[in-house]
Amino acid sequence: MIDGTLLFTSPLTYLMKSCCLIVFILALSLNLPAQSQLDVVADVVQFRGSGAETQWELQYSFSDTTLKYVVAPAGFVGEMLCSLVVRKDTFVVASDVWIAAAESNVSQPTHSRFYSGMRTLSLPPGTFIVTFEATDANDLSRRTKTTFTTQVPVVSARALMSDIMFVMPKESSSASRFMRAGQPCDPNPRHEITGLSPVLALYAEFYNAKLAGLDTSYAEVTIFNNVRDEEFTTYLPIEGVSNNLAIRNEFPLENLRTGIYWLRIRFLAKDKSRVLDSREERFFILNPEQPPEQQKLITEDEDFQASEWAITTENKLKLELELCEVLASKGELETKALCTDERSQQRFLYRFWKIRDTDESTPANERLDEFRKMYQWAQTYYTSPTYKDGWRSDRGTILLKYGRPTQIEQFIQNTDTKSYEIWWYQHIQGGAYFYFVDITLQQNLKLVHSTVIGNVNQPNWFNLYAKAYEPNPNPSNRLRPNQR
Repeated sequence: MIDGTLLFTSPLTYLMKSCCLIVFILALSLNLPAQSQLDVVADVVQFRGSGAETQWELQYSFSDTTLKYVVAPAGFVGEMLCSLVVRKDTFVVASDVWIAAAESNVSQPTHSRFYSGMRTLSLPPGTFIVTFEATDANDLSRRTKTTFTTQVPVVSARALMSDIMFVMPKESSSASRFMRAGQPCDPNPRHEITGLSPVLALYAEFYNAKLAGLDTSYAEVTIFNNVRDEEFTTYLPIEGVSNNLAIRNEFPLENLRTGIYWLRIRFLAKDKSRVLDSREERFFILNPEQPPEQQKLITEDEDFQASEWAITTENKLKLELELCEVLASKGELETKALCTDERSQQRFLYRFWKIRDTDESTPANERLDEFRKMYQWAQTYYTSPTYKDGWRSDRGTILLKYGRPTQIEQFIQNTDTKSYEIWWYQHIQGGAYFYFVDITLQQNLKLVHSTVIGNVNQPNWFNLYAKAYEPNPNPSNRLRPNQR
């Protein structure tokens, strides 16, 4: 399969049509020289699918200067090997392999355009781990790989909207395969609005208006700058009475300076006051004639007063102080112990999470958001008779500290072996393992061994804790538990 905004024939394309998967796997298994990052940007956008499934789309973009070009029958060609794997825990739910292509009249073009593509899957509700990888077909040392978590919501009968899809202006659209609702919607996963007369183009869908009895509804479109000051708001009528409606609009933004902005779309009822659903995305304006405005500075006290910590009190404050101990350094724990009144404890939490914010250009604290997702997961799946709060269990604290594992192997209890799990993290110390065993058979898996420095270390963990009756220190395969 070949994907890209421009399709053409080259010798490599002919070969890859018949064996792209084999070549891709072999290429990735070679002993390659030092790798350099391939400039590919990907974005995920979800729409209502058929039945209970969601139409999940990976949209990607790369510059015409990204790939290495080789001689082709007409000019020069660059090709990129791409793979997409979607997992539910350790099980592969869906996968795809394809070629994204570009062409040029010269072997080393100067930048003039971006190529874009899209892969579509139908996914059921749930949490999935996604891995997207791209390799330059003509220079296998140039690759990019990203792994992230995606949440597919349960299909609901209430009034909802899809994700916001950034698209190219109509004058820049070229591919008929990107048509939606009869309009050109070439994806713009970079969320970049460029040029002397930048135009924001977007597409969104709205569901169940008829079921909700909405004869009239609106899409409120608002743009905020990087400090959340409102720059622009308009209301678009959502035409028609149907359970599947859409808008595709463009907004000239030549009056806005180069910088980071936020787009918010709210699905409103007829009175424009009742919010049915809402989505928000970050985007960038690059206008050579409108340089960035000097950043508006606020004091730490003003920032603290506007934060959630200034109003965190009582049981919520106590819980947040306990949770932060999972990540806190020795010095931070000592500082925390000195904070005995409510205000100082609020200030401590403010500074604790402030220094862990991975992107201060956004209003959200991405590290805190991810930490809270792991907390909810632990509370849902790791509770037991021993731990009413799942985050306090060994698996819960490891999840909070290191995030979701790259891989989990689960083994069920049988007559010879207790239940146990093996967690592997690719990003810790070059690859690290954690081993948990249900020693007391009460659904409370204890950490019995880890390859991470500073954690419990017991290489003989299986014989000491996981074996039930087998006296042989090297049990045969038939006595090993069944893998889920």
